[in-house]
Amino acid sequence: MEFLLAADNVVEELDAEKISQDVSRLAKFTDSMVDKLINFGFSILVAIIIFVIGKIIIKFVRKFVKKLLLKSTVDLGVVKFIDSIIKVVGYVMVLIIICGEIGIQTTSFITLLGTGGLSIGLALQGSLANFAGGVLILVSKPFIIGDYVQICGEEGIVKKIDIIYTTLVKYDNRIIKCPNGEVANNTIINYSNEDGRRVDVKFSVHYDSDLANVKNVVRDIISKCPYTLKDRSNDVAITKLDDSAIALEARVWVETKDYWQAYDYLNEHIKTGLDEKDIVIPYNQLDVHISNK
Repeated sequence: MEFLLAADNVVEELDAEKISQDVSRLAKFTDSMVDKLINFGFSILVAIIIFVIGKIIIKFVRKFVKKLLLKSTVDLGVVKFIDSIIKVVGYVMVLIIICGEIGIQTTSFITLLGTGGLSIGLALQGSLANFAGGVLILVSKPFIIGDYVQICGEEGIVKKIDIIYTTLVKYDNRIIKCPNGEVANNTIINYSNEDGRRVDVKFSVHYDSDLANVKNVVRDIISKCPYTLKDRSNDVAITKLDDSAIALEARVWVETKDYWQAYDYLNEHIKTGLDEKDIVIPYNQLDVHISNK
C-alpha cells in the first residue's frame, strides 16, 4: 500500500513537471510570436514611411528635372520620356529598399529581378523594340509634339511620345496609339516641318469649255481665299487629258495650320464659281439605248 501511494506521488510530480514545462514552452512561444508581430508591425510602419517619403522625393525630383529641361531647348517629348524613366526607376528603388526593411534579402531580390527581367525581356521583345524606337524618335526628332504627321498610314497631330507608344489625335478627336517600333521603321510624313503647305484641289471641266475663262475664274477664287499666301506661287494647271474631261488642279499655298480650312473653302467656291459661269463639270454617266427590233 505504501508502495502504491509513493508511485502515485511520483506520477503526480511528473505530470506537474510536464505541465509546467508545457506552460513554459507556450509562454516562450507566445512571447516570441508577440515580439515577431511587434517587429513585423514596426517594419510595416517603417515600410509605409519609406514609401511615403520615397514618393515625395520622386515627385520632387521629377518636378525639378522637368522644370530644368523645360528651361532648355529640349523637346517636350524628350521631357516626358525622361520623366517616365525617372518615375519607373524611382519606384523600383523604393521597392528594393522596402523589401530590405521587411526582411527580404535584397541581393536575392535583385538577382530574381534580373532573372525575371531577362525572361520578361525575351517574352516582350516587341515592347523592347518599341522602347528602342521611342529613344530613336526622341534622338532623331522626325517630329515633335504638336506636329501634323502621317505615320503607319494614319494622320493626326502628335499629342504625346511615350516609352512604348506615340499618340496621335485626329481632327474628329479620335486617339490613335502607334507603336514606336513601327513608327521608327516606317515612312514618316511631317506636314508641319515647313512654314507653309500647298493645297491641291483637283477638278475637271468639259472639253468644250474655254480653258482661259476657267483659269481666270479659279485664279479669282484663289486670290479671294482668306488663307492664301500671296507671296507664294499660286496657280491653276492642266494635269491630264482624260477620255471625257480635262483634269485641272488648283495649287494654293497656305499656312500649315490653315490647310483644312483652305481646302474646304477652295472646293466649295471652285464648284459654285464654275456653276455661276455655266462651266460644265462632267461626271460619269451611262447611256442606254433600247432597240425595238
